[in-house]
Amino acid sequence: FYLLRHHCFIVKKEISYKNYNNRKEKHQGEMKFCFSWKRFVILAVVTLVCFVGPFIPFLMQSNPIEQLEQMLKRLFPFGRGLVHDYWAANVWALYLFASRVATVAFRRIPIHDDIRSLVQPFIPFPEPTPGLVAIILLFGLVPTMIYAWKVGTSSLKRWWQLNSFIPAMFFVHGVVFSSFSAFMLGFHVHEKAIMTAIIPLTLLATTSCYSARLFIRTSYLGIFALLPLLFRTEELLLKVALYVTWLSGAIFTLDSVVPKAKGNETLLTLFDYIAFFIMTCLLLFMEVIHPIVFLPSGRLEFLPLMATSVACGIGLLYCWMESSVIMIVTATKR
Repeated sequence: FYLLRHHCFIVKKEISYKNYNNRKEKHQGEMKFCFSWKRFVILAVVTLVCFVGPFIPFLMQSNPIEQLEQMLKRLFPFGRGLVHDYWAANVWALYLFASRVATVAFRRIPIHDDIRSLVQPFIPFPEPTPGLVAIILLFGLVPTMIYAWKVGTSSLKRWWQLNSFIPAMFFVHGVVFSSFSAFMLGFHVHEKAIMTAIIPLTLLATTSCYSARLFIRTSYLGIFALLPLLFRTEELLLKVALYVTWLSGAIFTLDSVVPKAKGNETLLTLFDYIAFFIMTCLLLFMEVIHPIVFLPSGRLEFLPLMATSVACGIGLLYCWMESSVIMIVTATKR
């Protein structure tokens, strides 16, 4: 949307001449945005080449149709259900958790028969269809589209005044928010997809205290949600040591290099300390209490995975909202 607005429109100023005391004076009128089909075609060709290029090696195989069908099935796994077997820490994990809680409450809490008959068709919650999820995701991307258009308009109107750093910063923030939206709202998202938001966030981590906090929070919540993938006992010490060492190093490094509005300001807030406490309790339950108390009898086998997904999902939902605020603030800077 930024390129569509900035590259495909040309600013033209109306110039008029007025006579003052037998002398012509030049006056600049209002700006007009003229759409350039030539620039649009160039942008479309570049976009199409970038889109089609990765498919060329598969099209050159002996069975290109079958190759494309397999790729489409993996890119759009609509037949596999709303979530992965191990719930990714996103909005749909919270939705399914609320459905489970509502189902248990509906069975155990005494309710009047009339109310029960009205509520029963919606318990458990209906699973959203791929089409509905796609519409919800599209709405989730609308803020990026709107502010990309606005930044493109500002860069056209005031190209001689606007700091080129602002569109560049907004572009990275827009990528982060779009990746976050795809992870939080996408259909059958894998838990590892959070890396698509964490990786571009590294480009912003040193630009401001708010971006550094967002990077640290998204990282420790997103990576903690991946720890259950290393489920063997012999991997416990390694994954915890690597996680704690990396997190400590990231916090210490960013705290020393990130510019702060106040001299005594720190990167970690009460939110982070509460999150660390909850994650510590989750790790103890997942690695110590559950294997000893529940696992031998085969009860609540998937409880640690569900608890991890829900806890990290709540934290990442907050980070997603925080990334939208930072993106909007960046887009409205002058």
